Amino acid sequence: MAEMFANAIGYEQLMGRWSARLAPLYADFAQLRDAGKILDVGCGTGALVRTIAGMARSSEIVGVDPAQSFVDYARTQSDDPRITFRVGDAMQLPFPAASFGQTLSLLVMMFIPEPEKAASEMRRVTCPGGTVTACTWDRDGLELSSIFWEEAVRLDPGADARSQRPKHSNREGQLAALWHSAGLQDVKETVIVMQLPFASFEDFWEPHLKGVAPQGAYVATLTEGRREALRQGLRKRLLADRPDGAFSLRAKALAVRGTVPH
Repeated sequence: MAEMFANAIGYEQLMGRWSARLAPLYADFAQLRDAGKILDVGCGTGALVRTIAGMARSSEIVGVDPAQSFVDYARTQSDDPRITFRVGDAMQLPFPAASFGQTLSLLVMMFIPEPEKAASEMRRVTCPGGTVTACTWDRDGLELSSIFWEEAVRLDPGADARSQRPKHSNREGQLAALWHSAGLQDVKETVIVMQLPFASFEDFWEPHLKGVAPQGAYVATLTEGRREALRQGLRKRLLADRPDGAFSLRAKALAVRGTVPH
């Protein structure tokens, strides 16, 4: 799993740019408050941290991620003295209990091997009365991903079985169940829908060649011929017989919010 997230710039091109579009919509649902300390678990390249910094202008913000390359990249994207980044594991957060007023996690929960541990840890480091929230892409609602895998499986029936595509915390009801199991109160789950605009087919395809995320990791295993067949199949799927040009894909995210009991 770690090798899929070693290339921070590649990730930014494939998924990070969409994280930045989703982050303010998620932060609104999270009922972000401008007070105290805020934690972003699995901060990646820092899209959510930067969004929080713009919305909570007096808060101290900490981003934690297991990938050193992501943490290094995130540090180069902001010189705000309120922001700090550090390497850490969501299943064993390196913070004392009740350290933060709010804890958030964007597009990470579905990649964590034991999400129950992560939810419990997010609750542990959040103060009583504080909010704990998370957001993931819906497994079947992210056309960027679903179209890729549908075409990959059409050409290679074993593609999905060999992929490292997430299989938990990415269907409606799963995040809410996870939050309830962690003992959080006033749990609410919602759906966030948005559009992902692409300037051209190459704008869609090129980021898949960076070896990041499940799609990129799969493409990296293909021979040149199989890679070209996938490329042509996706091009026909997305453009049909139209000349290359701009298009957009639908993206559906799931978000959950809960409160730490007093």
